[in-house]
Amino acid sequence: MNMRTVFFSLFLIFCAIATYSQSFSKEELDRYSNQGSMSDEKKARELAQAHPLNDQKELSLSCIKEYPGQSRLELFRKIHNWVVGFSSDSKSAIQVADTSTWTIQTRCYFSQIASRTMGDNRYRVSIRPLLRFDFKEGRIRFIYTIQSYDVLKVTDHENGIFSKDYLGVFDGGGINKDNQVWPLSECFPYSDNPSHPKVTSSRALVNSIASYKILIDRIDDILKKKDDENW
Repeated sequence: MNMRTVFFSLFLIFCAIATYSQSFSKEELDRYSNQGSMSDEKKARELAQAHPLNDQKELSLSCIKEYPGQSRLELFRKIHNWVVGFSSDSKSAIQVADTSTWTIQTRCYFSQIASRTMGDNRYRVSIRPLLRFDFKEGRIRFIYTIQSYDVLKVTDHENGIFSKDYLGVFDGGGINKDNQVWPLSECFPYSDNPSHPKVTSSRALVNSIASYKILIDRIDDILKKKDDENW
């Protein structure tokens, strides 16, 4: 196993520790994608035009929500508790929680938001968006940033091999598992000459943005709940 493989393995372990996860059903993703009968590729093109990558080649989506009557401390506490509640390790779940700047930053994990089968290859796409919350009195700004897709490529072979550039794991029944990282800038529709399969990248983008919309609604529900002081 070469050094690049070792470092990638450690990176995956770190991400598993330093994130918390959320899960979405296929029905939720389909509903929030607002795709209808539009093909994945056509919908992905439409979304890319509305949401171009920033100067750092990241997809960054944001919104500002109003919560009249709630102090920034109340909003801060609700988001802090919500993040910690979804993490198995509260100390590592939150990267930043600063009341001098009124900012919380964390990284979330959405497992298998998209999957595709292409010949002998099966792709399973997960994402690790960076989440930032900025607080003011009765108001919160939410920023959701994705730099890449985490892709598990599973290929049926008679003889499993280790990938040259990525972590390859041989799985007894003639299945080669290859964990890959696909930068969005190298994927369709953000690249004119994509390095990765167009259909998989299209579905990944559609569901990455659908995931953002679902998350916004879940957070909104949390922040609208009134604290129960009669416990």
